[in-house]
Amino acid sequence: EDIFLMLLKQVFGGLFNIMLWICVACELTLAVIFEKDDTVTPLILSMVIVASGTLQWWTELQAESMMESLQNMQRTELVCVHRNIFQGGRKVAQEQWIEPGDLVPGELVVLEAGDKIPADIRIVFCTEGAEVDNAALTGESLPEARTVEVEGDGVAVHEAHNVCFFGTTVLKGRMKGIVFATGDDTFLGQINETMTQCARTRSTLETQIEHFVHVIAYVAMAVGVLSLVANLMSPVQRPIDLILENAATAFFAQVPEGLLPTVTISLMIASTRMVRRKVLVRKIDAIETLGCVSVLCSDKTGTLTSGCMTATDIVTHADGFATCRCTENEWAAPVQNASVLSLAQCGILNNSSKPNREGVMAGSPTEVAIMEACTRVFGDDRMQYQEQNPQVFEIPFNSETKWMLTIHADGLRPGAFRMVLKGAPERVLAMCTRVLNESSTVELSDQRRGEINTHLHKLMSGGRRVLCFAEMRLDGYADDFVFEGSSPEKCNFPMEGFTWVGLIGLEDPPKEGVKDAIAVLDDASCKTVMVTGDHPTTAQAIATRIGILRENELANLPEEIREYTVVTGHQLAAYVPEGDGFENGACSEEQMEFWRKTVQHARVFARVSPVHKRVIVRAYQQIGGAIVAMTGDGVNDAPALKAAEVGVAMGIRGTEVAKEAADIVLLDDKFTSVVDAMGQGRLCSENLKKSIMYTLCSKIPQVMPTFAELVGVPTALTVTQVLLIDIGTDIWTAIAYAFQPAEASLMSQKPRHPLRERMVDWTVLMYSYFYIGMIQMAACWFVFFNMPHILDLMHKQASLYTFEETKWNYAGMAAYYWTLVLGQLGAAMVTTTTRTSLFSYGLPNKWLNVCFVMEVLLAAAVIYTGPCQRLFKTEPLTAVQALMGCAGLVAILLVEEIRKACLRWGDDRREAKAAMLLLQES
Repeated sequence: EDIFLMLLKQVFGGLFNIMLWICVACELTLAVIFEKDDTVTPLILSMVIVASGTLQWWTELQAESMMESLQNMQRTELVCVHRNIFQGGRKVAQEQWIEPGDLVPGELVVLEAGDKIPADIRIVFCTEGAEVDNAALTGESLPEARTVEVEGDGVAVHEAHNVCFFGTTVLKGRMKGIVFATGDDTFLGQINETMTQCARTRSTLETQIEHFVHVIAYVAMAVGVLSLVANLMSPVQRPIDLILENAATAFFAQVPEGLLPTVTISLMIASTRMVRRKVLVRKIDAIETLGCVSVLCSDKTGTLTSGCMTATDIVTHADGFATCRCTENEWAAPVQNASVLSLAQCGILNNSSKPNREGVMAGSPTEVAIMEACTRVFGDDRMQYQEQNPQVFEIPFNSETKWMLTIHADGLRPGAFRMVLKGAPERVLAMCTRVLNESSTVELSDQRRGEINTHLHKLMSGGRRVLCFAEMRLDGYADDFVFEGSSPEKCNFPMEGFTWVGLIGLEDPPKEGVKDAIAVLDDASCKTVMVTGDHPTTAQAIATRIGILRENELANLPEEIREYTVVTGHQLAAYVPEGDGFENGACSEEQMEFWRKTVQHARVFARVSPVHKRVIVRAYQQIGGAIVAMTGDGVNDAPALKAAEVGVAMGIRGTEVAKEAADIVLLDDKFTSVVDAMGQGRLCSENLKKSIMYTLCSKIPQVMPTFAELVGVPTALTVTQVLLIDIGTDIWTAIAYAFQPAEASLMSQKPRHPLRERMVDWTVLMYSYFYIGMIQMAACWFVFFNMPHILDLMHKQASLYTFEETKWNYAGMAAYYWTLVLGQLGAAMVTTTTRTSLFSYGLPNKWLNVCFVMEVLLAAAVIYTGPCQRLFKTEPLTAVQALMGCAGLVAILLVEEIRKACLRWGDDRREAKAAMLLLQES
């Protein structure tokens, strides 16, 4: 979208901006047509509207700029291609390195382990056992095999094993492929195009501001029309220009001109704080929405877990089977246990991972994890051990045999070889007859086989992926013997009678701090739901470890609830509604009943597709009535990210499609950052509500002087003075609320639902208009009517005032203005807390304190400096009159302290009563 069109939308779009421009038009009309002298008011108001829109526009441009910088940091490296060039009149194939953006369909691309795939390609050559990481597309954390074999007609392109997709990574092997799609034509690009056509869910702040604007619009129009009617029916005959001016003033006094800049700047401040915490806010109104989230749907791989495999456990035999954790203390050199050392040797020898150009191990995440764990045993001797035992033969892993075999020459014994077998435990164990026991072997009896299976099932139930290792020593072969074969039946060497060495358990471990973060969310009444493409067993195990599910929770649940706690994609398939949601009869009653129970009880969704993820979000929104945040990093997460009220993408490992669909990007990929941002969102929401309460407190005393004039009361407040209060003082104080610390622990309270508990509801209006506003108005009129000679001006037209009488009226206006400013000072102090006494809470917000001082100084300048007196029609006050103006400030502080003390007393009584009932029950 054009940036200048975005700016115009921010300045002139929206109902509230339209209301403000109507105010400007009214003031300009009065100034031009009726030759009024007030051109300052419309000018200042116009500047405020433009400045507010420009600030929000600039903030979102900054977020987009940071997104572009992030994308530039993650540009794909140069791509190796084979191109035909002419040399000496002949066409010669030459290897070239080009930018990914220069690729065109038909190019022959060469890819190796660790390379990012720069386009959609069809494989024409690949080494045996080649693998790719498709997690960005599918959400699966396990690698997928690739082959040159063409798939059948019934297989979709994105499921074909002879195709690689843009944005994924080669984990293992080497391959060549023909480019058939680039840019927007790729599978990833098409999903991105679909995302741009989907409507984004409106933020809760948009809903809140729209509701507030409607309320204020009705109030302002009602007051304006009432003023117009009252002026026309008044016994005091007034010219039409004065009637219109009074009506416009009444309307103008009810419009909080500073609301938009207050909201915008407050969100900007919160956004800046979040960036310091590694959270990039792309749409600043998402900050407030995040504070209202009641359901957090999170992808597993790369969000709740690290996204890379790690070896966690080993099982070996040394006078009995034992499981050992792969920690620095238990699994590090030097290792005294010979069985553990042999397992580490097997893990290093039978391993396809290789160091890349930077010296970092690259390849399948499983292979890299095994290599890293086994290297900790050898330390610096690993490379030397591999050189002493060079690999002479390999049968790569394939989906049929589910194992990989390597044969290594024994560098210390001529004619001796060592075979190492690695793969699925059930396949490898079936090929074994002996068990390694330290430096000797024992028979693999049925009892020992059962013990191995017990350890295996224990690891798998804990969410581990388990690989089994076995070995066989070959002696008496010639040094130049050529090993052949690709399966046990075709090998020219024995493939039975292996010795079982051990098991290695691997997992994609939870990220640091995730468990604590989920506990914080539980305290905050925010339900965390895992949504993943992984296996249900793995998902359930990880969910239990990080606290989404409690230990043994499923076993203790009734059957009718248990089946809805961990839900699979297979279960969801039969209940997916037609269309985008559950409204307008899209579901049968049976489907609705399933989703009602699912929304109520589900904590884990496993083996789900991208379509399922979007439907899950819609179910929580439309059936559960929840405000939903969705986290994710892959293309498969993008539809759900856009459907959620707040989409949260990973900045490091996240795909560009996911980031474009998201409202918030985590620059450090830490789940804990989401929780920090949620707390910031709640604080922002609370402070915005307090800020609006404070702003509305002055509306009653601002509008009443226009109605008082109808019964002959002299002018107490002009439009310019109203604007000075709104723009010159209130707006800066309201913005300073953005720095207000939390009154209580916000993450121990329930989130506010924006449709049930609106930011501006009747309680806010009653508090601001008919409580604090009334106290301020009473104080202002008290001071005004106690000014000298004011009563002498009653029922006298301003146009007939003498010079002396005009000065009396200006002094009265100065007193009314001064009292109102001090009253707003009191309102600002008391609205910083809802229940806590100011004597215990204090004034911790230094910026708010600065605003208090500046308000008083500005008001003093308006009253006591000559240029300001002429501009704002004021006269200096005596010391006694100025002290009398403190009446509103003192009254508000005193009454509010009494009210809050009563509330605390009531809370204490309820807590004591609840404790007594609990004691009686026990």
